[in-house]
This record gives sequence, structure tokens and C-alpha cells, in this order.
Amino acid sequence: MKYINIKSDAISLNVSKISMGTAPRTTESLNEKEIFYLMDMFMEAGGNCLDTARAYNDGRSEEVIGKWIKKQGNRDRVIISTKGGYPKQDCSKRARLSRKEMEDDLNLSLKALQTDYIDIYWLHRDDPEMPVKEIIESVNRFCDAGKIKLVGCSNWHVDRIQQANEYAEKYGKKRFAVSQIKWSLAETFEEYYKEHYEVVMDDQEYQWYFKKQMPVFAYGSQALGFFVKVAASGFESLDKEIHRRYGSEENLLRFKKVKHLASSNSVSISSVVFGYITCNKLPSVAVFGARNPEQLIDVLQAVDFEMDSAEADSLYNV
Repeated sequence: MKYINIKSDAISLNVSKISMGTAPRTTESLNEKEIFYLMDMFMEAGGNCLDTARAYNDGRSEEVIGKWIKKQGNRDRVIISTKGGYPKQDCSKRARLSRKEMEDDLNLSLKALQTDYIDIYWLHRDDPEMPVKEIIESVNRFCDAGKIKLVGCSNWHVDRIQQANEYAEKYGKKRFAVSQIKWSLAETFEEYYKEHYEVVMDDQEYQWYFKKQMPVFAYGSQALGFFVKVAASGFESLDKEIHRRYGSEENLLRFKKVKHLASSNSVSISSVVFGYITCNKLPSVAVFGARNPEQLIDVLQAVDFEMDSAEADSLYNV
């Protein structure tokens, strides 16, 4: 297993370069016993970070993790990464970032996870109309209370992260130490992610993160299996949703590079696709989902693959 050190002020966490996600797409069809088994496998292989959110499965994802941690008695060995502030249906997609809304979500997460602190707490969405001062002051209050170790932002654009961190540095506050956005080797179409209020890695965002050397958690890192499915059955076999998100000529060119590198190194397609994130010159963690032991084994084998950052760059550049 590979690890990355994420730190801010006096707090430092060694996080596995792959983080096991518990989003609804992954966990809603599994029972507790099945999820427990997968988390046990992940930890035994050296993984240590579980990524979840208050909004996943109406809190069920956090509750399952909390029950598993209590059963295993391993809180000190697990890095809990969870999110709050996600819009509710009656909020017209407005992120819920008032101090009370954030505190309510945080307290519900702590209760569900059966813990008194969160290792990495993410603000799940941004509200560009809210001054960063208010947001930073609120999360610092939670940090000072010992409820949060590191603060992260999810689906924030870099200009807002810059504003928030400049305020934090000016007034001696804890800053955003890490960001989580949609990022994979396969580019997705702009109209799709805007429709879903997601922030996706592009060249401008990438250059900012690289300059700041700010760690990034990449969700959607496997692009819904785009490369694996094209390799197995061809481009025309892709279902409508995958084609809508990733069906571009540029991604087909990237697929050819992935296939060649996988063949020349005698590794799986997944190994190369994961390697683009985990071996990138930008400090990064790939968030993945697994619905059964076979999928998890494939991920764990894939993360062993090594390439240099120049090779990772060459995969993307078409």
C-alpha cells in the first residue's frame, strides 16, 4: 500500500493512496455483513481511509461505518473522511453552510460514526454567495472544540479555496488542507458536471493544485469503468450514461495509451487507470468503490503498479 502525508498546522495524517468510498452507488445493494467484510479486507491490505458523507443513503453509510468501527475496536487505525453541508431538496441546490447547519450535520455524523472526532471533514458543496470569512470562522470553531482534525472542501473551485485559505492565513485560522473533486484520466463533458453541480479537474484547476501542492482526493477516479469496459467489449458497448459522460475522441485516444502501457507492463487496465491518480505528480488519493471481494481485490492489485509522473502526464496529453 502507498501512503500520502496530509498536514495542516500541527496535525499530520498518513493516508492510504486509495480511499474506500461508501457512496450509494457502491453500498445501497449490500447488507452490513457484506460491507463489514469488504472494509476488513481493505484494512488488512493496508488501507486506512474510509470516505463517506452525511448525505449518503440518508446517513446509513456513516451508521454502517460506525457499527463496524465499534465492533472491531479500531478507531485509532481508521481515518474517517466524511462530508456535511450538502443541499437538501427544498434548498434549490444551495449548500447549507451556515454555522448552525454545519454544526447540525457534524453532530449527526459524530453520532452515526460513534466517535467524538472526524479526521477529515469536508464541506460537501460551496455557496459562492457566502463570504469565506463566515465559513472559515465556523469550521475553526469546530476544530477548536476537537471535533475535526483536518478541514477539506468538496466540489469547490480553486478561486474560492484561494480566498478561504488567504483569509485563514491572514488571521491565523485553520485552512482547507485538502480538496475533493471529480478527477479521472477520462475527461467528462462540461454540460454534464455543471448539470450535477460537480467540480471537475481541468487544466486550470490542476495547475493551481500543483503550484500549491495541495492534496486532492479524486472521486469518480475510474470514470464508471470507461477504460475497462471499452477494453472488454468495445466503445459501442458502453451504456448510454457512460457514453454521455465520457464518450469522446480524446478519451478513446487515452484508452489506446492505457491499453499499450498495460500490455507492455503485463498489468491490468485498472492498474494503469489507478496509476494515473496514485502516481501523479500532484499529491493525490483515489477514491474507489467496490461491491464485492473480486472488485476489491482488483483495486488492491492495481494500486501496486508503479509509473513515474511523466508517464502519468503522457497518458492524459493527447
